[in-house]
Amino acid sequence: MSREETADLLVIGNVITMDEHKPYAQAVAVKGEKIMYVGAKEVAQKLCDENTKVYDYGTNSVYPGFLEAHCHPGGAGAKMSLIASLDPAASLEECVQTMKEYMEAHPEKTNYQGMGFEEHDVQPHKSMLDAICPDKIMICTDSGGHSMWLNSKAMETFGINREAVEKWGTACVRVDENGDPTGYISEGPVFHVRESNEITLEEYKEAFLCWQDYALSMGYTGVYNAGVEVSNIKEPPAIYALEKEGKLRHYVFGGSLVGDNTDTPEEDMDRIAKEAEEHNSKHYKLIGAKVFCDGVIEGHTAWMIDEYIDQSGYHGVSRFDDHEKMVRLIKAAEKHNMNVHVHTIGDAAIKAWVDAIAEAEEATGNFDMRNALAHLQSVRPEEIRRMAEYNIMAVCGIMWVEKSHALYDMMIKYVGQEKADKGFPVKDFQDQGAVVLSHSDFPVSPTFSAPWTICLGALGYQPSNGKKMLRHEDQCLSRLDTLKAITTNVAYSWHEENRMGSLEIGKLANMTVFDKDFLKDDLAEVENARCLATFVDGEQVYKA
Repeated sequence: MSREETADLLVIGNVITMDEHKPYAQAVAVKGEKIMYVGAKEVAQKLCDENTKVYDYGTNSVYPGFLEAHCHPGGAGAKMSLIASLDPAASLEECVQTMKEYMEAHPEKTNYQGMGFEEHDVQPHKSMLDAICPDKIMICTDSGGHSMWLNSKAMETFGINREAVEKWGTACVRVDENGDPTGYISEGPVFHVRESNEITLEEYKEAFLCWQDYALSMGYTGVYNAGVEVSNIKEPPAIYALEKEGKLRHYVFGGSLVGDNTDTPEEDMDRIAKEAEEHNSKHYKLIGAKVFCDGVIEGHTAWMIDEYIDQSGYHGVSRFDDHEKMVRLIKAAEKHNMNVHVHTIGDAAIKAWVDAIAEAEEATGNFDMRNALAHLQSVRPEEIRRMAEYNIMAVCGIMWVEKSHALYDMMIKYVGQEKADKGFPVKDFQDQGAVVLSHSDFPVSPTFSAPWTICLGALGYQPSNGKKMLRHEDQCLSRLDTLKAITTNVAYSWHEENRMGSLEIGKLANMTVFDKDFLKDDLAEVENARCLATFVDGEQVYKA
């Protein structure tokens, strides 16, 4: 056998392929970046010579590299390397103390940022931050990323004043009894502040690499960057630079942000297509547009069909709600062989975009765009059925199904017990025939974890948290279907099913190794499963 016919890499273990025709194997042989054989250990060894790198993991489990359907890499990296981490369960006073300690540890900074607070019974106020930081910018972002808490210096710097109230309204710029902004903002002004906040390219490259190291250590080899400019406009240039430097090892698929109710959807898609033509590369691929339709329930800004129970006549914030412009955007995306990926939390937001996608797909005749609706917290059965009919990807919050304070208790407070109990109906999507994907929205979730996803998908709660956290047992998936939601189904949603998502001959040699079998081991053990190694393009990029 010539060297051209032998394997460069051999991985041995309990191989869970996610190939329905050959679900289990003993070994994977790799030539270059691609898989040349999947099957018996004895056969795979015959493809090797003295130059083949052999990794024998014994009874440990080998999986396809996991795929994250919706997160924010740059924002996650910034949270890990550049800003203070706040505890969602902490009181606002405790968050202020954390920011004070962070400020004291970094006296050289002129701009202090934190992320992770949650509104409990007291709304954030600028005076609480002014007390510790009166002369420098201080910005705290909530755990969902849709609200911010600013001190007076930040409000002055970014124009959060009475004119901002007139522009965005009091649902987005909270005011006191005199009509003056309190320093607590949501949705539009949040994205204005984020876009205006300065950060250097080198800082963002460092943040992105920090995130990449973490992702690879968790067994993830591909991700959908849900709005490549959402965390900061420096993120795309940072990715381009890292790819040129040979440092981008993760596969990043992205959606470029389109403004709320844009007047120029065709021009927006032309811009995105041009960016893709100029910058798409081996590990980075811009595949369409990212849109925000509404906000979040815990921020009092999700767009609901029924009024909020705490505010008569109020239905939330509808950010992109112009039906004609929605249809035009989807048609323009189809023209460029791209798709649209939409943030939809409330049932009104979901209905609006299902209506638009249905109309656009019928008009173009293309029912294989694989447009996606993400989060799907409060959704009516009719929209679930129609999402399946129009092949709309159901990007579900499996990581959020537990009855946590931030999501469950706040749903009860704002939209009632019934909607809270029916939130995140994952299995209903599958039963209707929709393609179910799991997302973490990291750093909105504290991590993105395949073991946690398996537990939450199959049980509805983490074993360590107990059954008291179970929202609805009837919405649990099988372990295999949950695993599909972070492998094959995600690859399909990106039109990448011929390259990734399963371990098959001819596909990219992207793999991860864990010390537990997610499909067979006790879930109490799976919850704490450890990643032993990750491979991308046939090379080991992480080792425990």
